[in-house]
Parts: sequence; structure tokens; C-alpha cells
Amino acid sequence: MTQSVVQQALARFDQLPADEARLLEALTVHTWFTADLAAYTAADLDVGVPPAMYTSAFVVADRVPFGASAPAGDIGEQYGVRPVLRTALYERMRADRPAAYGQAHRIAASYYHQPLGALRADRLTWYVHELRHLAAVRAELASERLAAFAHAALIAGYAEAAGRAATVVADASPVPDDRLLAGVIKALAEILNAPTRVEHGTVVALDGLIARYRVPSDPAATRLVLLARDLVTYYTERPEPVTSLTALTLPGANATVDPRGMPVLGGELRLLQDIAAPSRAITARTQRVALDSTTTVLHQVTTKLATEDRAGRTMVLADLLPWDHEDRLEGMHLSERGSRPVNVLGPNEMVRAVARGVHRLLDTGEEPAGSSTRAELVRRLGTLGWRSGTDELTALLERTRQAQDVDQHLRQRVGGLMRHMPVVALLDVYPGLSCEVTYEYQEDCTTRRVGWGRAAVSLSLTLPREVRNRVEFLTPDGLEPAGFRQRSGDRLVPVHSERGARAPQRFDVERSEAPEGVDDDEGLARIEVDLGFRPTDQEFRDVLRTSMLCMLISVAALGLLFILRGTAMWTVIATVVASIGLLVDFSRDRIHHHGSEPLHVYTSKPLRFLRNSNAAMALAAAAVPNANAGAVFASLIVSGVAFLYCLATCAVVTGVRRAAARPLPELARLGGPPLLS
Repeated sequence: MTQSVVQQALARFDQLPADEARLLEALTVHTWFTADLAAYTAADLDVGVPPAMYTSAFVVADRVPFGASAPAGDIGEQYGVRPVLRTALYERMRADRPAAYGQAHRIAASYYHQPLGALRADRLTWYVHELRHLAAVRAELASERLAAFAHAALIAGYAEAAGRAATVVADASPVPDDRLLAGVIKALAEILNAPTRVEHGTVVALDGLIARYRVPSDPAATRLVLLARDLVTYYTERPEPVTSLTALTLPGANATVDPRGMPVLGGELRLLQDIAAPSRAITARTQRVALDSTTTVLHQVTTKLATEDRAGRTMVLADLLPWDHEDRLEGMHLSERGSRPVNVLGPNEMVRAVARGVHRLLDTGEEPAGSSTRAELVRRLGTLGWRSGTDELTALLERTRQAQDVDQHLRQRVGGLMRHMPVVALLDVYPGLSCEVTYEYQEDCTTRRVGWGRAAVSLSLTLPREVRNRVEFLTPDGLEPAGFRQRSGDRLVPVHSERGARAPQRFDVERSEAPEGVDDDEGLARIEVDLGFRPTDQEFRDVLRTSMLCMLISVAALGLLFILRGTAMWTVIATVVASIGLLVDFSRDRIHHHGSEPLHVYTSKPLRFLRNSNAAMALAAAAVPNANAGAVFASLIVSGVAFLYCLATCAVVTGVRRAAARPLPELARLGGPPLLS
């Protein structure tokens, strides 16, 4: 029956004159319109307004009159296309005539457009109408306009209007980020419309929207997100000073700290956001690797933190560790920009902070059924104390992730918390300034000799895959790089900047998903590399110089034996000269070290052996005649052997020096990525 009525109405409508039909069709985008709006639309369509249009059978008048307090711009009788016909015409226009559909909404949006610089409080509804029509044809512009209007409306105290505008965009926009922003604004409006009667569920929902919303590029949207974070702070007692926009909308917010200077409750929800999306908090991470020993390697980690939107003393995510590195967290010493010490939450304090945050997410403020898993988790998370360890927390988080009576989006957020052990620092931050913190730790490594002139160090790196990483390998003193090989893990991309023997070898970690078949529950990249090092060119030259000096001493011993035969003076002179040369060379080998052997000592041992053996042979060639001046044949044999040995040493050292520039043979047989010189 209804379908036949609609068809009959459309058939009669199609009999209207073309201009009148176009005008009425364009006016179907409005629930109600005034004579002024009809005239504006007709002018834009370049048609006239028929005098009998308002008395037509297709148009009805609004029977609800405006009150005496109605805005001056809205006073006047309102009309509308009959509801059934309006719906049919609107759907037909959207499906069959998209150009006319877009034109009608653009005309309506331009009619309702009002300046935001001086907010028209008497035309708040016009802003909402404009956004509704704009969202129908230009969703991206509607989102920007919504952010600007909501920002101005919230400052002016019109939270309800901002909420209505957000509802319009949320219903119309197909873009997920736009719907998230609209959801944030709706939650803001709900909170600020009744700030003394805010429900816990609204704050938790707002926190979840912020966590899923990517970092906005629009300045107004950024301010709204900051306001949302500050409201979450205020209603969850996170102690941070209030920013200017928050102070305008909620002047009563303040902050508290305990007698130790520690934040009260500490901002757990913001911390959970940082842990779940660490790239928001950690903008850059540099790990410098110093190889000063054959058995241990020193890692220096520097992270640059995004704290521009925070102020005061607050908890900040400084880095991410595997969950099984609790011992490293206990002894960690952070410093800000390498100088000022920074307090770090120990494992127990970190457990309490995360547990309190998850407790707030799960606690709706209502009394759940006593037998529900969610109720038990809320109780247990709320009772985690100072003595609770990471094992107990991970067990509760795992149960939360699997609980069927916990909302899906909450289970996903809790699952993201289990990927890392957070390093949480207490920092004094200032608006507009980023922070940079540094810490160090040692790990074991394996060193093996590759030939006589090189050594290869095998070590492992553990890096958070979700942040931007750079790795720098420092060249130890007395050595030069002699090859690099990555054996497994995410790809390291060389950074070609400064060059030179002393310049660090820099690599950026190519961010990627975990390789197929690799468990990525921790969200960490485990990279294994081999680093080749060789003695400096100066050390090779020193060995060659010593060999040539020893050859000269051997030749001089033979010459003096025949020239000054029968005299003992020459033997004394030769012994003194050889001893002085040996003292110069041996003084270079008197290297004192404690504990592990330095890497440059280990790598240079074969060269030092050659140099010392050359010196010993030369000393023997000079000392044999001194023991028996008449032993010409014995002196000839010893001097000849010493000369040939030193000559062979020169050839060996030259070959070793050339081989040090080639790919490492032991590593080349392993297969995998090519070596980088």
C-alpha cells in the first residue's frame, strides 16, 4: 500500500514543470526550509520560486511555531516537502542523479555557513546544519570544520552544540579517523556539559578513543585531543598541570604529589596508551654498541621522547624491554641528556602502575556479578601491592585478554600491553620541549680470530620493532672496521654519512612485521650480527719497519764480522744497537689491562708475535759473535737465518694486510646477506 502511494506521488511530481521540480528536489535535503532558504536555493539553481509552491499539495507548513526567544535569523514560517515524498525523492536523487545530489548539499552548506572567528551564539543550529550537508559530499572538509567548530564551541561554553555537530559527522562520514574524532568530541561534550556528574564509563570510553585515534595533523584536532587527555587526567587523578584549553573549560583541575615528590596515582591510562602505541611516546631510539673487550659489549641506549604536550612531573615511557629482563630494570640508571639523573620505576612500581590502569579500564563503576571473570580481575588488579611481581601481572593480563565477558576492544588493548616490559621514567617536562634519556647495560659477545690480521665479534641486539631504531657500532681504539654481516633479524640499512676509520658504523632498522614462523608476542626484533675488525694501517707499518730494522741488523752483523774480524769492539756496538731497537719495539707491547682482554690486544697478537720474533732473531744475530768472536761459520748461519726470517715476515705481513680488506671467509660460508665493507 505504502509503495503504491509513493509511486503515485512520484508520478504526479514528475508532471510538475521542470524548474519547480528541480527546486523541490533540491529542497529535499532539508527537513524544514524557510522562504529565504528556498529563494537562496532557487537563485543558485538559476530558477524561479513559483508563487503557488508553498500552497502546493507537495509542501506542508510546520505546525510548531517558534517561541518568543527564537533567534532573529530563524523567525519565519517553515515549510517542508511531504515526508514520504521527500524520502523517495532524496533517495532517487542520490542513486540516479549524484551530481544534483552533491549540488543540493553544497548549496545548503554554503547557505548555513557562518564565521568561526566570532562564534554566532544565536545560530549554533546553523553550524550543525552546515556540517550535516558538508559531510554528505566532502567528508574530509566536514572533519576539519567539525574540529574548528567544536574547539570554538567548547571554549565558549556550548558543549551541547559541539556534541550535536559531532553526532552528525559520526553518522555520515565513512572515514574511521573522522568517526573517532567525532567520538572524542561527543565524549568531551558529554563530560563538559555536566562536569560534576561524569560517569566512569564515559572517561574510559574517551581514553579508548584517544588510544585508537592516530596523531592528528589539524591544529584544532590536536588541541581537542590534548583537552581529552587532560580530562582523562583530571577524572583519573593524574597529576599534571592543566593546559590553557583545559583551564578554560574546567578551571577547577589541579595536581597533587606525595611527600617524596612522586605523582599521586601517576597517569596510568596515558601510560597504557604509550605502551600500546610506543611510537607516539618514543620518536627516535639510538643504540650505540661499544666493543672494548673480547667477552663483553657495552650498549648505550638513547631515546628521544615526545613530551611537548605534557608539563610538570609525570611518568613517561622511556624504552621497551623483553618481559624476562626484570633484572636489567632493577639496576637501570637513566640520565637526561647524559647529565642529570632520572628516577626510574622499579619492577614493583611499574607493575602497580599498569595494574591500576587496567583496573580503571575494567571497572565500569557498577557492581558486576560476583561470579564473573571481569569482577574477579577487577578485584585482583585492585589489590596488587608493592610486593607483586611481573609474573603475577602477566598472568592477570593474560586472563584479561582471554576473558569472554570483557569487551573486545579492551581485550585488544590489554593484549598490546603484554608485548613489552616498559621502562618508565619520572621526568620534569615542559610544554614545547622534548626530552632525551640515556642508559647503559652490558651483554656477552663471542670473539674469534679470522686469519692473522682480523677478528670477528658475534653479538645479538634486542630492539623494539614498533619504534624508529638506529644502531651505531663504535670502532674500538687501535682497530679499523673489516666487514659487517647480519645473520638474522630485521634488515639493517647502512646510513652513509661521515667516513673514516674512527666514524661509527651507522644502520637504520627497517621496520617490518615479524618474519613468517617467528613468534612476535613481544613485538621485539632480535638481530644477530658479526663485526670484523683489523689492526690499523699504522700497526702493519710498524711490523714492517721492525722487520726491515732486524734485516738491517742481520746484514750489519755479517758485514762487521768480516770488516772488524779479530776485534771484539764491533760485537759490543752491535749488541747495544740491537738492544735499543728491541726496547723501542717491546715498549709498545707493555699493555696492562684488567679483567677481559681488550679487543685490539686480541686482534694484534699475531702481528706482535711476528714483530717480537723478528727482534729476537736480530738480537741473536748480533749476540752470537759476541759469545765467540772466532765462530764465523756459526755467526754466518744465524745472521742468514735471521735475515731470511725477517724477509719472510715482510711478505707475510703484506699478504695479511691485503687479506684484511677481503670478505671474511668464515662468515662467507655461512650463507645469508652479503657483507658490507
